[in-house]
Amino acid sequence: MALTQSLWYNHSGLSKDRFVEQLFTKLVTQRKIYETNTTMADDDTDEWGGSRAITPRFTDNSDCENAFRNYFCWLNFPRCDTEGRSLLLCRSVCENFMTACQYSSDLWRCGDPKYVNARSAEISTTWVDQKLVYYRAPYPGSPFKDNAADPDTDKPLVVCTPSLENIAQSSFVRISPVVLAIFAVVLWSIS
Repeated sequence: MALTQSLWYNHSGLSKDRFVEQLFTKLVTQRKIYETNTTMADDDTDEWGGSRAITPRFTDNSDCENAFRNYFCWLNFPRCDTEGRSLLLCRSVCENFMTACQYSSDLWRCGDPKYVNARSAEISTTWVDQKLVYYRAPYPGSPFKDNAADPDTDKPLVVCTPSLENIAQSSFVRISPVVLAIFAVVLWSIS
C-alpha cells in the first residue's frame, strides 16, 4: 500500500482496513436482505426488478461468506513481492469463492486471461437461451495467476496473493494458548 497519496488525507493501513471491513459488512448484509426478501421471492424477481429469482448464496452459508471475505481482503490488501510490487490474486481465490457460493460455471471469471478483458473475443460454442456465451467481462481481481510450488519441497512459492498452504490453522494453534493466557491475565487484573 502506498504510504502517501493525494486523494485522502487520512490514507493509512488502518483507515483502509476499516473501510474494507465496513464495505464488506454492508455488501453481505444487503445480499442477505435481498436473499430473504419474501416479496421478491413471491414475485420471482431480483433486486433490479428483473424476472429471475435471487439465488441465496450468503444466507445460511458461512463458507460463501468466508470465501467472499478472503477474496475481498486479498483483493484490497494484496501480497507484495520482494521489490514491494503487488502480486496478482491466485486463481484459487476466485475458484474458492465461486465454488463456496455455488455460482454456475457460466458465471465464473477465473479463467484464462486471454479471454477475460481481451482485445478480441474467443470463438464461442456455448449456447444459453439461443445466444452464444462469451467470457470477456471484466472481473475484479482479474487476471488471476496459478499457484506454484517449489519442486523440491512442494511448499508454495510467493507468485500470487495469498500463496499460502495451511497457514491459518497452524498459526491459530500456535497463537491460541498465548492469546488465551493474555486474555486470562487481563480478566484476572480487572476483577
